[in-house]
Order: sequence, then structure tokens, then C-alpha cells
Amino acid sequence: MKLSPKLKSALVFLLKLTVTIVPAYFVYRNIVGDPDWDIGDLYRLFSTKSLLPLTLAVLCLALSNFTACLQWKLLLERQGVNLKYGHLLKLYYVGLFFNNFMPGNVGGDVKKVYDIRMQGGQDSVGAGLTATFFDRLFGLFFVTLFTLGMGLLFFMHDDAQRAFMWPSVWIFIGFCALLGGLCSRRLGRLGHKVFSRILPKGISSRMERMFERFQNFQSKKLMAQITGLSAVTQALRILVHFFCGIAVGVELSISWYFYYIPLVAIVSALPISIGGFGPRELLAQSLFARAGVPGLESVVIQLLAYFVSLLLSLFGGFAFLLGGHPNVSDKETT
Repeated sequence: MKLSPKLKSALVFLLKLTVTIVPAYFVYRNIVGDPDWDIGDLYRLFSTKSLLPLTLAVLCLALSNFTACLQWKLLLERQGVNLKYGHLLKLYYVGLFFNNFMPGNVGGDVKKVYDIRMQGGQDSVGAGLTATFFDRLFGLFFVTLFTLGMGLLFFMHDDAQRAFMWPSVWIFIGFCALLGGLCSRRLGRLGHKVFSRILPKGISSRMERMFERFQNFQSKKLMAQITGLSAVTQALRILVHFFCGIAVGVELSISWYFYYIPLVAIVSALPISIGGFGPRELLAQSLFARAGVPGLESVVIQLLAYFVSLLLSLFGGFAFLLGGHPNVSDKETT
């Protein structure tokens, strides 16, 4: 029996809702199951001293959005899409708004691709999709380097913590294989031969064009630029969690955040729950418990970091409500 699109969407949403609620229930049970739990513990986490670290968290995330947008701009330019940075920053914030307020965490990426489509015609769909996908993929690839780096520097000789390096090792290898496969001309030609034999001509032609677009990223200068920007962007976003931890009185070395938060970020990026809720908090609670952080504080840190993201993404909401399509002046002249 063939399911209708509406029914498929409803089933996917129900599945995501289940994946959100079940881990959230275990998070709640772990907190209230503590014999010393009291609702007043939640209020006692905050004080007037929380204002400064929360302000620093907002500034770090805002700065990371500027560097992330610059990385997106560089990738788009390699695809032949030349738009002014100010306009792309607006589109980027609109995408953040959709990521945070849509039931999922990829809606903003779809919105950004659609907005790029509005700039340059039908052919810009592939350009926007390729640049946006590579931007997200490279960010997740780079953030795993922090876990591996921190693991080698601080946790390699700790039997209790060393095991957490293995997921990052396999994720890193997977990202290397995927990025290499997408950007390699040799593998691209091989993939085209395979797809041309098993897929209809129209689809195989699109796959060939997709591989050609990814191969446009083969540039030492571009890779050096986006590597530097990714390092700054991802470090600033981890610092957001660090400052949120300070805001609730958690005194923990920053190395723990660079070791654990990348794993949490990768899990929350998966489109398996609503906005990353549930799996993100459960994983953070489990990981930071090994560093001696109580369950309530570890969850509140994640929620505060998400609140900071919501707060900044409201600028994208305002930009979206103001509307208006870009005009020729939004394009850079070459």
C-alpha cells in the first residue's frame, strides 16, 4: 500500500516526537530520582553573577555566526554564487530561525537553499545545496577534531575517558571518506559510471553534475580559509557551553567541554528528533556525569546554550517577517 505524502510526514513527525520524548523522560527521571532533589535547586542555580557569563555566551555565538556566514560565502563563491556578505548574513540568520523554530533541525538549510534559488535561477539550486551541505558537513568534520585533540592531550591515559575517543575516531574516518569521495575527480568519474548503469539517464546526469560541483572545492587556498574559519567558529560555539556552565556555577576545566560537546553536537545535528531535544540532553547528562557534574546542571547548560541560540535567531525571524526579495544590488559585481 502506497502512503500519501501527508501520512508519511505525519509518521515521520510521530517518530521524531517519540525519539524526543523517550530520552527526555529518562533525563527527567534521572534528575528527580535524586533523593535530595528539590524544585528550589533549579532556582538556586542562577544568581546576579550569572549575567556576565551569559552575556559572553551570547557574544561568542554571535561572533561564530559571523565567521560561519563568511565560510558559507566562500563556498558559494566557488559555486558561482556571488552575493554581498550583508545579504548572506541576513539569509544565514533566517536559516537559523527556521532551524530553531521548525520541527526539525534541517529546515533552516532548506530555507537557505530556497533563498539562494531566488537569487540566481534554477541552476543556483544545485550551487546552494552543494555549498550548504558541504558547509554543514565540514563543520561537523572539524568539530570531531576537538574531541580527538583533547583526548590525545588530556584523556589518553585515563581509562575511564579514553573509550570516548573511539566514537570520534570512527566519525572522523567516516567524514574523511565522505569528503574525499565527494571531492575526488577520480571517484567522481567512477561514481558516474556506476550510476549511469543503474539509474535513469536524467538522474545519473544530475548525479554527475553534483560530483562536479563538489570538485569545485578542490583548492588549497579555499581549504586553508575554511579550516581556519571552522576552527574559530566551532571553538566559539563550544565556549558558549563553557560560559553557560559558569553561569550555573559549574567549575569545570574547559578541556572537558572540548572533549564532550562535539559528541553532543553531532548527535543533536542528526534529524532524528525535534530540534535535537531529548537525545542531546540525555547524552550530555551521561557524559558530564563522568566529570562530576550533577544531572540537573548538565541539562540546564544545554538548555541555556539552546536559549542563547534561540535569542540570536530571533533576528532572523524579524528579517523573515520584514520580507522582501533581494534585488540586483545584493549581488557582488565581478
